[in-house]
Amino acid sequence: MYIKQLELTNFKSFGGTTVIPLLPGFTVISGPNGSGKSNLLDALLFALGLAGSKGMRAERLPDLVNHSQTRRGHSVIETRVTVTFALDAETEWRVTRRLRVTKQGTYTSTYAVNDQPCTLNELHDQLQAFCIYPQGYNVVLQGDVTSIISMNAKARREIIDELAGVADFDRKIAQAREKLDTVKERAERFRIVEQELIQQRDRLQRDRLHAEKYQALRLELQEQEQWLLVRQWQAHEAQKVQLQAQIQTLQKEQAERQAQLQQKAREIEAATVTLEQLNQEVKALGEEAYLRLQAALADLHAQERQCQRQQTSYQQQQAQLAEQLQQRQAQYHSQRLQQQQLAQELEQQQGDRPPLVTAVATSQATLDALRQQAQELNTAAQAWFQEHSQRRQRIDALIHELEPSRSELSRLQERSQQLRQRQGELHQAATSLEAQQLELQDGLTKAAAAVQQEEQQLQTLAQQLATAQQQLSLTEETYQRLEREQRQKQRELDQLEARQQAVQESQGSFAARLILSADLPGVFGLVAQLGQVEPRYQLALEIAAGARLGNIVVADDSVAAAAIAILKRERAGRATFLPLNKMARPKTLPLISLAGCIDYALNLVTFEPQYAPIFAYVFGSTLVFESLEAARLYLGQYRMVTLEGDLLEPSGAMTGGSYSRTNTLRFGQGVTPQESAEVQQVRDRLGELERLLDCLIQERTQKQGRVNELSQALSEARQSHRDRQRQWEQLQQQQQHLNRQQADLARQQQHLSQELTAAETELAHLEARLPELEAELAAERLTLNALEANPSHQQWQQLQEQLQAQEKIHADHVAALQAVDQALGDRHRQLEQLGRDLKQTEQEIQRLRQAQQETLCQQQALDQTLGDLATQIQSTQTALRELDARLGHLKGDRDRQDYQLRQQQKDYQQLEWQYQKASDTLTTLQAQLQEFSTIEAPPLPQPWPEVPANLSLSDIQQQCQALEKQLRAMEPVNMLAIQEFEETQGRLNELQEKLAVLEAERTEILLRIENFTTLRHQSFREAFDAVNANFQTIFATLSEGDGYLQLETPEDPFAGGLNLVAHPKGKPVQRLASMSGGEKSLTALSFIFALQRYRPSPFYAFDEVDMFLDGANVERLAKMIQQQSQEAQFIVVSLRRPMIEAAQRTIGVTQARGQHTQVIGLDLTAHH
Repeated sequence: MYIKQLELTNFKSFGGTTVIPLLPGFTVISGPNGSGKSNLLDALLFALGLAGSKGMRAERLPDLVNHSQTRRGHSVIETRVTVTFALDAETEWRVTRRLRVTKQGTYTSTYAVNDQPCTLNELHDQLQAFCIYPQGYNVVLQGDVTSIISMNAKARREIIDELAGVADFDRKIAQAREKLDTVKERAERFRIVEQELIQQRDRLQRDRLHAEKYQALRLELQEQEQWLLVRQWQAHEAQKVQLQAQIQTLQKEQAERQAQLQQKAREIEAATVTLEQLNQEVKALGEEAYLRLQAALADLHAQERQCQRQQTSYQQQQAQLAEQLQQRQAQYHSQRLQQQQLAQELEQQQGDRPPLVTAVATSQATLDALRQQAQELNTAAQAWFQEHSQRRQRIDALIHELEPSRSELSRLQERSQQLRQRQGELHQAATSLEAQQLELQDGLTKAAAAVQQEEQQLQTLAQQLATAQQQLSLTEETYQRLEREQRQKQRELDQLEARQQAVQESQGSFAARLILSADLPGVFGLVAQLGQVEPRYQLALEIAAGARLGNIVVADDSVAAAAIAILKRERAGRATFLPLNKMARPKTLPLISLAGCIDYALNLVTFEPQYAPIFAYVFGSTLVFESLEAARLYLGQYRMVTLEGDLLEPSGAMTGGSYSRTNTLRFGQGVTPQESAEVQQVRDRLGELERLLDCLIQERTQKQGRVNELSQALSEARQSHRDRQRQWEQLQQQQQHLNRQQADLARQQQHLSQELTAAETELAHLEARLPELEAELAAERLTLNALEANPSHQQWQQLQEQLQAQEKIHADHVAALQAVDQALGDRHRQLEQLGRDLKQTEQEIQRLRQAQQETLCQQQALDQTLGDLATQIQSTQTALRELDARLGHLKGDRDRQDYQLRQQQKDYQQLEWQYQKASDTLTTLQAQLQEFSTIEAPPLPQPWPEVPANLSLSDIQQQCQALEKQLRAMEPVNMLAIQEFEETQGRLNELQEKLAVLEAERTEILLRIENFTTLRHQSFREAFDAVNANFQTIFATLSEGDGYLQLETPEDPFAGGLNLVAHPKGKPVQRLASMSGGEKSLTALSFIFALQRYRPSPFYAFDEVDMFLDGANVERLAKMIQQQSQEAQFIVVSLRRPMIEAAQRTIGVTQARGQHTQVIGLDLTAHH
């Protein structure tokens, strides 16, 4: 897409209608100053609605109409601009804007797209579809470069905001916040109602529980009283019977214990004697010998284990040596047998050689004699031999020609039969392949349909997975961003709380809060808590009281001492305590009447009478005045304070100025710190972040599960698709294989037909030629037989046969003799090698036997050592066992006897204590039985109620007393509270369900806002990174230096601005503000190009953007535009020669004095 034509009618300096055709690529508009060249770009802005009148260098839109139209005095004048875009080779898209101006100065402006009227917004929507943006940089005027240079960093960052679509996210966030406010307002209304219902429910619940408990207690009390009567009488009777039984039992037990004590005394005496005897025996035997034997035995065992390990090593070594010796002996025996066999073979072959030598000499003599006879006959039979040779050669030639022909005839006959049979087989194979091809084609069609269906399914799953991963990534990034914000807010809250705590500690409120929270008896509170004042006097009285407002009022000095001890123990600072029992009683203040004086400060405070000494100490005789002017009249006479907080001392000192109430004690308030709005806001945000993070964790888990599920489904679908694709490819390969087979069959059939035709032709030729050859061969053979019937020939032939036979015999004898000589040499060499091997094997056997003998001697010595050790160990163990048996038996007897003695003594003491205790108990029980016998039975209820067996008399009495006390304390009781509670609880449950829905909706809206915020940051970051990369590349090209975009606050881009940092070649790194004019223009142009490259458009127009650049920079800029023009259309207004030379075409603009602007085009490609 590009601008194909620009048509101007009465627009600015263009009178009448001017049509300017444009082409793709790089076009420069040039002309003298004031000729109207920039008006062409103004026309573009005007027609496309990309700028207002100020942007087109006019005060008002009517100023855009050509002045000649204004001077003609028409009632209505108009200007019109039409921009025609070429969408492709045949399609055009046309935008027209018409401005009509009346004589009164009013005007109307209309737009049309393809001659159809439209609004400006509709036009912009269609332009955006073609990547032409109203806020973009399609048309860069002279002021645009300057504005980038002069704008502040925040405005420069807002350019990236616009590119990234931040405004759309801001609008969505604002809409969501409006909805959030609505939900919050509804929730707050419901919360108010909920609190009222909760209070009502709690009150009714207390009343209901009170009534139910009261009723249950009344019933329980009646039942407990009946139980009490029954249990009292039962207890009386049971105690009486129990006392009697206990007395009898104790008497029997006392007699038994007396007998047991006597028996135990005798046993203890006998056990003591036995134990003393055993101790003497153990001491006499001793334990030192036992320990010496154990140490010697352990040493012997260690030596035995060492010898056993050596014995095992020797046994293994002996076995290895025996195995090696056996192998070497077997090898030696095998080598000896091989040596004997070779010697026998050598002796036999040496015996075979003399007859062979004699046979060779004899056959050579016979051969020489036969050769001499053949030489003599050869001269006589030369003529006959020549004829015979000719006949034989002819016969051989005929046979040579006839035999192949016969073979060829048989071969051709057989080949013809094979070819006919092969033709039938190929025909059957072709029929079978056609059937397979049809079946395979059907399978291919089905497989292709299945593959296409699975590809669509794969695409759907991939899209779903990408969407799910994108949502998961958004959730994860939102979670991380909120987590970072939570940490930041927590640090901010910690700092605020630490600052607030430091202020409180500096003011002493921390110590006061610790004392007040310690629940120390006798602490009444701070001075500030114990008095009330009117608001108009509050500042004055707080100034007058000063730090004494934070003093702690206590009952007496002992409470103050205890509190001071607490502060010391906790290291919580210092505090001033005012004990009521030690404070002086207040004096009566004299009446006073001074101009401007309101009253004594003490009289303006309301407090309980018991605190009068406290406030008298705090304020003394301080006077409160209306103003500083009134109080100055009495400076030096009284202690005075004004309503504005100015303090005047009797010494003449004056204190005043501005006053901050932050973090100070005030009348009617305690030391509990009131959180500032900032702290509360941070705390609320932390709570909100915690809820959002919990929701995001759940959402992330769900989305991760969804991603895993889709990933699994996609993996399975891909595997299925690969299997299906592989099946389809296999079917295609089978089809290709069948096609190749069919082509091969066709070629084979054609080749067979040609070969069969050639074979039949050659067969016919041979069948005609063979009888002629056979007749000629028979005639030649008859002639040869006649020649061979000659006696001379027969003699020569016999001699030749003898000669050939003799030559063969001689050759056989010579070959046999050579074979025997060769075998004799081989046997000699083998025997020599075997001798060397036997010698080496004998040496190895001798070495192994010697090593075996040495190992055997060492093993025998070790066996002797082991035997000696075993004897010593056995004797030591025997002695140790005997000693151990004797000593162990005695020790066991002694220990058992000692234990039995201690146990008997313990039993005796226990029996003695039991006997004494039982005597005391028996005396007491006899007295109680006498007392119980005198008590009469009380009146009992009939029938008796069933009393739980686990309840004693004292338990029932305590329960009755407790129930009576509870009933008295609970009166009066509201019995209607039960029904009212159920109704209120139902309303509350319904309201809480609505609140839960609203809270879920609020959380969902907050999550939506946070996701929008995350997308907003993502979009900005993507746009910034892309523009930054483009800027670095473009700036490096234009300036031969390096530069980059820098955010003032990278962690929160929207809180700061954007700076252009450049490093021109040969200069230090500079910010935009510290550059020269040309460097600023070059940097700003690099920024504009970076923006254009991020959001490309079909055309760009520049208005003298090179005016502040030198020739070299203009040349680089022109080259950059030339490169960019390959992707988009560039229309540049310029007066600089490098720019004009780099363009593909130039439009010249001129204007004669008093005339309209005229244009002319020049194609520069031919000149280039």
